This record gives sequence, C-alpha cells and structure tokens, in this order.
Amino acid sequence: YCKKLLVCLPNQKHPPQYHKLKKETFHVLWGDLTLTIDNEARPMSVGDVLTIEPGQVHESISQNGAVVEEISSTHLGSDSFYVDEAIHRNAERKTFVRLRPPSGYELL
Repeated sequence: YCKKLLVCLPNQKHPPQYHKLKKETFHVLWGDLTLTIDNEARPMSVGDVLTIEPGQVHESISQNGAVVEEISSTHLGSDSFYVDEAIHRNAERKTFVRLRPPSGYELL
C-alpha cells in the first residue's frame, strides 16, 4: 500500500487521468474538493471518503484549498495515464515535498 498527502491550493485543478492497476481512496482532511469520476462530479468536504477503481477517469479541483489523504493499492510511476498526452510527456509535472525530522529525531 501507499499513502500520500496531497495539497491543493485554492482553484487548483488536477487534470483527467486514470490508472490501469492502482485503486485509490481519497479522504479529505481539510478544505473542500470536487472529485469528478467518469464525468460525475462529487463534491467532498472534511471527513468524506471516495474510492477510485482502476480504469476510472478522474480529476479534481478545490475551490478554497484542501489537504487530502490518498491511500492506494500501489504506486507505479508508469501507471498514470493522462487524457491529455502532453501532460504525460512533461517529466516535471509534479512537485514533491520531502520532510526532514528536527535535529535529534529520526523518521521511522
């Protein structure tokens, strides 16, 4: 399994994509998110949970910003397929944040 924390800025949109293998569950921890799955918009707020099955095209937007927990069956860099091929070809399309523990502590 894989767990990610996704941060969406106000009015930030994640474009349509799908996965052939990955099943993912989104849990809104803070803010609002509209998750569109197979062209059906589903507004979400804190505490809401939705699961996306492999093959389902999904996109999201947050009106006011959001922090979303993503739990997925696996993470493979080769299993994200964007509807817009130009996005898939952009190797710098994502920003990663790595956390470092304070001095004297270690991440387990």
